[in-house]
Amino acid sequence: MLDINDIIRSSKQGDQPSFRILVDRYAGYAFTVAFRIINEEEESKDIIQEVFISVWKNLGSYRMEMNFTNWLYRIIVNKCYDSLRKKKRSVLVHPDSDEWNIPGLFSQDTPEEQLGNEEIGSLIKRLTNNLSAKQKIVFVLSELEGLPHDDIAGITGMSKDSVKSNLNYARRNIKTMLDKFYADEERREI
Repeated sequence: MLDINDIIRSSKQGDQPSFRILVDRYAGYAFTVAFRIINEEEESKDIIQEVFISVWKNLGSYRMEMNFTNWLYRIIVNKCYDSLRKKKRSVLVHPDSDEWNIPGLFSQDTPEEQLGNEEIGSLIKRLTNNLSAKQKIVFVLSELEGLPHDDIAGITGMSKDSVKSNLNYARRNIKTMLDKFYADEERREI
């Protein structure tokens, strides 16, 4: 497997086959991040095309000492944030969609518990659409991508305190919405 730094160096010099390798290596990853933020397949595909056009145009300004993945995250997040701001809409992920995998979010073993966890995971996916764009992006990067606060701050351009604050608000908002959902469910069962 080719070294990523060699691929980037060649791509920076305008070598299109090297850039194709770069796109092939990171396209799936980039799509997953975009989909987790946008929750719509076609729009996520369009955003990823824009992302790699932007990567091609801006690769000359990429500094080799930077973490390429974090640089790419920043471009993806910026494109998704622009889309969310432009549309100002809520799109729900179909609850049966397995496009989101929330690894480690729940850890029970029995089939009944796993089924319950899948339902909660699906509900959380839908509830993230009610968060502000900043909260949603920070939540996805932290809780679903597992990035540390320092990396999220670098990717989003927010201060570390702003990242923590947005993450806390996101968690609190999701908890409030979950509590309301389960209270409503209880009332329906009575």
